[in-house]
Amino acid sequence: MRRFACAELPSPGQRVVLSAEVSHHLLQVTRVPRGQEVELFDGQGATARSTLVGVEAGCAVLEVVEVDRRVGDLPPLRLFAAVTKGPRYEDALRMAVELGVTEIVPVLAARSIAKGDRRARWHRVVEGAARQSHRATSPELFPLVRFKEAITQPLEGLRWVCLPSAAPIRGTLGPASVLVGPEGGWTDAEMKQAAEAGWTAAGLGPQVLRAETAVAAALTRVRCAGPAFD
Repeated sequence: MRRFACAELPSPGQRVVLSAEVSHHLLQVTRVPRGQEVELFDGQGATARSTLVGVEAGCAVLEVVEVDRRVGDLPPLRLFAAVTKGPRYEDALRMAVELGVTEIVPVLAARSIAKGDRRARWHRVVEGAARQSHRATSPELFPLVRFKEAITQPLEGLRWVCLPSAAPIRGTLGPASVLVGPEGGWTDAEMKQAAEAGWTAAGLGPQVLRAETAVAAALTRVRCAGPAFD
């Protein structure tokens, strides 16, 4: 069953009009026919089995058949990812969503080549990845912050900053935060600041990874729930 985002899910028997962007995807891209059932999700854990019943001003109108509001509580898994070149950063965001990250904070590092805040585009990527991977909840995407602001945020649980030469990340099922660097890695000054702020340097194995691969590797190791690939 195809899935589409909907900010607010009404009760069974009621109708909802999807946004223009989501409606375009439903009507023009996937070409869902009238009368077909789809699944709506609000990004907060609730889903609704719904039927396309019409179109109003170019927007899809759906009638809700059944709503499931059971919300599964995921332990916080925060990704602080230094901004990299557009397509690579979007790949990193997609993989992070698929691997269960709950919060994403774009970080402007000293060696970040890409400087702009493309939050609108990143939000669409995150929402699309949540839909594609059948997640009931979408990660919260925060505005771009500078490195010093990222490392000094009050955070619950373990905090790791990825560094190739450090000991491997250890798995945990509890709250955790991971800080992954840009294409050129962290500067010595940034690593010193991170250590002073309470972050622990952690490695991802003997190979040197691309920034987007490092995101996937780090999140996988964190949620392995035990010693990670020693």
